[in-house]
Amino acid sequence: MYLRRKGSLRRKTRQMQKDGGQAEWAAGLFFILILVIVLLTRLQLAEWEMVSVYLEDALAASNLAAALIDVEEYGTSHKVLIGDPVEAYQVYRAALAENLQLDREGKCANRALISGVVRTTDFVIYNVDQNQVEAVRVRNDQSVEYWRGKRGAMKAPNGVCVEYTGIYSEISFPLQGFLGVSVEAHKAKLVDIVPQTIENGQGEGYEKR
Repeated sequence: MYLRRKGSLRRKTRQMQKDGGQAEWAAGLFFILILVIVLLTRLQLAEWEMVSVYLEDALAASNLAAALIDVEEYGTSHKVLIGDPVEAYQVYRAALAENLQLDREGKCANRALISGVVRTTDFVIYNVDQNQVEAVRVRNDQSVEYWRGKRGAMKAPNGVCVEYTGIYSEISFPLQGFLGVSVEAHKAKLVDIVPQTIENGQGEGYEKR
């Protein structure tokens, strides 16, 4: 009877050791899985940050290309005003396609960065004359919408106050994440065309916001 109890105790001990080993193995596997997920997430965030910088530069360059200053107005009054809004929008679209290497369908050549069609969701020109601001939005069908406001009180769609003549643009695009998850992202940029006094005359400076 005593031996039977002793054998039973040994079996229970071995079973407990086996269960404990399985628990440790499962905990270790879970830790490795969490570590892999964290590393993949950090890599994904780093890649998205790179895309954000790339798009910000492309938007700034495209906005500057579209800043078709009224040279006659600037020559007579030194006012920095953007002329034909529809022409400016057309120049912007062409510059954006070149800067992002978009094909005719609007898809980026580098699919690792942008996995689908890049769409312009907003394009607004701000002409500032003293304390007055005239804003004009150009839509994809090239229809326009005008409104007026006060300098420093009017804000661009990204919340930045309008202080100088400039161009705001916003795009949307799909980003491909790990595990095949695709998310819709947006990027916006307001570029000011700022008149600056230089030693021997007037020049134009640019400020990105």
